[in-house]
Amino acid sequence: MEASIMDGPKRRCGAVSGLTTVKNPISLARLVMDKTPHSYLGFAGAEEFARKQGVELVDNEYFITEDNVGMLKLAKEANSILFDYRIPTLTTCGGSAAMENQLQMNGLPISLYAPETVGCVVVDKQGHCAAATSTGGLMNKMTGRIGDSPLIGSGTYACDLVAVSCTGEGEAIIRSTLAREVAAVMEYKGLNLHEAVDYVIKTRLDEGKAGLIAVSKNGEVACGFNTTGMFRGCATEDGFMEVGVW
Repeated sequence: MEASIMDGPKRRCGAVSGLTTVKNPISLARLVMDKTPHSYLGFAGAEEFARKQGVELVDNEYFITEDNVGMLKLAKEANSILFDYRIPTLTTCGGSAAMENQLQMNGLPISLYAPETVGCVVVDKQGHCAAATSTGGLMNKMTGRIGDSPLIGSGTYACDLVAVSCTGEGEAIIRSTLAREVAAVMEYKGLNLHEAVDYVIKTRLDEGKAGLIAVSKNGEVACGFNTTGMFRGCATEDGFMEVGVW
């Protein structure tokens, strides 16, 4: 598992990768930001830091479910990475047989399944923004693979203007530094939040599939994605709440 968090006003950040026993990786990322001189810890070093900080640890079996064991078995048999099941399959006319949408990652075919990434962006009444992202990554990923979620500027970014958290095809998000791009076009092109989100989703992902959520220092809320859907929700301190899928 991997996660990152970023505090906008001073661009403080913390990130972790390669976790197998930390129950809540985002809590460890916060401790990296608050309790160390570093921005990123990974694998054995991150696990050791977790033990020293006394964060909640669990046996690795805690994260294993029967459904995911079955999906992993299928992925290994097919020698395939499993991606987001919310991207629909294509069907042939006049028949019931379905054909997988031929998505690719770095030029290689991928199948369809949920990557289970969760992100959060917030802004307070003083206009201070923060962002956080956590994930288990792709199913059947190569050992040692690091995705976009723990990478500051790719899956997570916050500054004095905006906070952004991304989800989707990690390699495409990394190549485009997607989260930072939203802040960059607001800063350098003078776009507002909605314009910036729309611009980067349309122009920075090439053929990659991804989405993001964002808030500005002025309290604007925006989301963008080039997939069929992205689970998302929004809430304000006065009780307003909104959720969306498509």
